[in-house]
Amino acid sequence: MKKDERTAGLSQKGKVPGNTHFSVRVQPNRRNWIAGAAVLLFAAVLFGWEVFLHLTAEEPFLSLPAFVGYSAGFWALSLVTAAACLVQVELPLWVNRWVSGGLLLLLPLGFFLAVDLINSTQVLQFSFLKGLANYLCYLMVFAFLYALSRKLWVTVLSGGFLFLGFGIANYFVVESRGQPILPWDIQGVGTAMTVFRGYAYRPTPVMTLAAMGFLLAVVVSVKLTTGEKPSKRFRVTERGVALGMASALFIMLFPMNIMAGMGISVWAWNQKSSSEMTGITAGFFANCQFLMVDMPAGYSSAQVKKVSEEVSQLEDPEPVGDPQELPTIIAIMNESFTDLGAVGEGNVTFSQDNLPFLHSLQESGDVVWGTAYSSVYGGNTCNSEYEFLTGNTTAFLPVGSKPYQQYLDEKQTSLVSLLGDTYGYECVAVHPGDHSAWQRDEAYPALGFDEFIDVDRFDVHRRLEHGLTSDRSSYDQVIYEYEHRDKEKPLFLFNVTIQNHGGYDDEDYPTTVQVEQAPGEYPQTEQYLSLTKKSDQALEYLIDYFSRQEEPVVVLFFGDHWPNLEPEFLSMLLGQDSENLSFENIMREYQVPFFIWANYDLEGEEIEAVSLNYLSGLLLRAAGLEGTDYTNYLEDLRQTLPVITAVGMLDQEGNWYKNGDATPYDDLLNEYNILEYNNAFGGNGKRMETFTLTVR
Repeated sequence: MKKDERTAGLSQKGKVPGNTHFSVRVQPNRRNWIAGAAVLLFAAVLFGWEVFLHLTAEEPFLSLPAFVGYSAGFWALSLVTAAACLVQVELPLWVNRWVSGGLLLLLPLGFFLAVDLINSTQVLQFSFLKGLANYLCYLMVFAFLYALSRKLWVTVLSGGFLFLGFGIANYFVVESRGQPILPWDIQGVGTAMTVFRGYAYRPTPVMTLAAMGFLLAVVVSVKLTTGEKPSKRFRVTERGVALGMASALFIMLFPMNIMAGMGISVWAWNQKSSSEMTGITAGFFANCQFLMVDMPAGYSSAQVKKVSEEVSQLEDPEPVGDPQELPTIIAIMNESFTDLGAVGEGNVTFSQDNLPFLHSLQESGDVVWGTAYSSVYGGNTCNSEYEFLTGNTTAFLPVGSKPYQQYLDEKQTSLVSLLGDTYGYECVAVHPGDHSAWQRDEAYPALGFDEFIDVDRFDVHRRLEHGLTSDRSSYDQVIYEYEHRDKEKPLFLFNVTIQNHGGYDDEDYPTTVQVEQAPGEYPQTEQYLSLTKKSDQALEYLIDYFSRQEEPVVVLFFGDHWPNLEPEFLSMLLGQDSENLSFENIMREYQVPFFIWANYDLEGEEIEAVSLNYLSGLLLRAAGLEGTDYTNYLEDLRQTLPVITAVGMLDQEGNWYKNGDATPYDDLLNEYNILEYNNAFGGNGKRMETFTLTVR
């Protein structure tokens, strides 16, 4: 056979390097038929789910015309994707490369729009620069993936799966806790899988359309993949260009932080609104700049020594109780507990008081009580624990930090270590959840706890409320620990409850408290109110038990953060659109009640505002115990700045300041920051005499 004939024969089979002809034809082989059928089956499952949700919803999420339009669009996209599976495309090599390169540049834009439309951001109103900032984030990842694989379809499949998965997960996280995914949440994936089991996850029409669009992009990229193998030099060059592009974008987006100049900024006090205004992915990447803990201004060993010596001269605060001997100390941090009636200030009323016992304690004059402010909303319980137990505020840590997971890799001085090392307390933590949630199994020993009782180690029968261990059962375990304590040693018990954890959409849960202004319109809120009534009854049971004990007992009770409820109810509660709150109203969403009770006399007092980092100092005063120089400093600081949270700060005059903004107290705050940094990250340079105590 002549050379020309051999070439012609190979060309007919489409296997000649440097193919120069163009063809699009139907190729109904078995593999293509299976792929097309799988696409249609997948589409049918998604669409059937949407129809079921639409028909069974109390209020359909789409009007009939809109649902018809969605259905037409969905099936048009599905049929096009299935048809594409049957098509064979042949392009000249140079055209194929240009088309593939164009898709690599175009598809990041498509996924950017899909992710933000899923999350209902203001993407269609973004300025050019803000949109470009988001696009560059996606392009950086796609370029890196292409450098690794050098295959269009692998890049589209992995990149699309990564971003769509992130976008859909972010939607459900916002639905459940009211805040978007932040970089530090990646470390808490295991915890998230545990705590979000009680929520309902329903795909939206935008999600199903995005899923089919993703499939179409994958099918097209597979069809454009040529069987011809370019030279090694070309492959190396292609990878190098892609890696160079990814590296250049990384440098621009992070070390150079060009996003700030493109309109991408982070609102630490309202991450949900921030991400909606900046874009989901750009907002996530912008938060990465806070991964490192910044050293306070002027921080040095000499400055630490200077501040520590000044602090050591402070007088010890007066005790508010005198138990005559070392009391049993119990701290209860109640899950998602707040007093909505008190926050609402008359805007809403309920069919009955959901917290009658708590209110009776507040009115008794026998307790120290008031309004505390948390640094977190709708989740991240571990941060509230950290602030209370250490006296450190997360206001000085990167936005969205999870100290238990990020920073507690060695022993940390705390209320626990003070009670254990100085006063000889047996320190026990009780939480009816998984021991590894928020890495408590590592954080608690680092803080000084001797024992951790998790859900698998309960000695008492666990009753459930909406699928979670009830507060009553948690308190039964607390009582069990008290009754089985070593009476030769005083006892400190820290109990984190779980009963009131969201979600609140169990249709079978009996509600006993209704919103009088709109009964039945806010089922999540009414389920939450009914749960807190059960919490109040359990609290009465606990206090009644310890009021009958002869040995001195002091109890601190506080909520960790707000629940995430219907936005419409929050608008009514706060008297303002919950999506456009003033800063003062935003801070109301971080209010939680607290009180300190004892079975011995306390100097009753109402404290109008206090943040969680100060509560350990108040507890020590109620227990009649001397604190460290650090806890004394915090009690002194509280007189000037009663609230310091990761969201905002309040001075004694009632002025609010957003965290990160300039305040008249910046020097004082930096002094606190220096002490906290030395306490948490001082290493060998930590001034232990400031954070520990030798009983005189």
